[in-house]
Amino acid sequence: MIVYGATEPDATVTIGGRPIQLNPDGTFRFQMSFQDGLIDYPILAVAADGEQTRSIQMKFNRETPSRNTNTKEEAVLEWFS
Repeated sequence: MIVYGATEPDATVTIGGRPIQLNPDGTFRFQMSFQDGLIDYPILAVAADGEQTRSIQMKFNRETPSRNTNTKEEAVLEWFS
């Protein structure tokens, strides 16, 4: 999953407690693995003066259905005419 965002260029941004590198214009991009289960990512932006903050909480729940494909051993060769 990829999270894009923007803030003031001199702000500090963390996602899930990890500091995020900002581009010179204040935009950012964060890529994360989207595994099964609950994914809970708090996003926090703090202004350079430390006075202003903005936060959001992103929560996702992924449940992959049971596998519905053949294994290599179960595969059948097919010839197309």
